[in-house]
Amino acid sequence: MSVAERWLRERVPDAPPELLSAMIGALAADGAPVPDALASGAITLYRRVAAGSGRREDALPLLAADALLTHAFEAQAEIDPSGLEALASRWGVGGVLGEVSP
Repeated sequence: MSVAERWLRERVPDAPPELLSAMIGALAADGAPVPDALASGAITLYRRVAAGSGRREDALPLLAADALLTHAFEAQAEIDPSGLEALASRWGVGGVLGEVSP
């Protein structure tokens, strides 16, 4: 179990199993810092949704992506709030998220 997966499981133990599974399934096992690992997982899911049909089957991955990105900021705030702006620059609309397109 990666550090990011452990962090996530500790914070959302009551999440619906399908949602938690979708979030964990998007995490890479690369050992990145927790905020970056969560944000990277979110981007993976956003890309899947952008390439999807726009129908009901995209709802769970979209919800999981939103949750992962939110938790990435939560993790960064716990570690070092002064790093929030840099995290947003890397992963937000001005960063990797802005490169996600259908």
